[in-house]
Amino acid sequence: MANDTELLETIIQRLNILIALQLDATSGSDDNSTARRIHRLAGLGLGPAQIGAIIGKKANYVSAVLGSKRRKPNRD
Repeated sequence: MANDTELLETIIQRLNILIALQLDATSGSDDNSTARRIHRLAGLGLGPAQIGAIIGKKANYVSAVLGSKRRKPNRD
């Protein structure tokens, strides 16, 4: 059972790396900020924990970035 769990964790880690690399490749060099990648992944339906695992940030950071976008229109 532990071998199956380890195998699944390895596969998930490798998929996260592929997703992160694809994000870097498809974004233009001017538009490749961490916040932009977070918003892109959130738009695809991923949650803060999943996004954090992909980009190497904590879920709290991801939530803060996503929350700041929601608050900006109300300030104007």
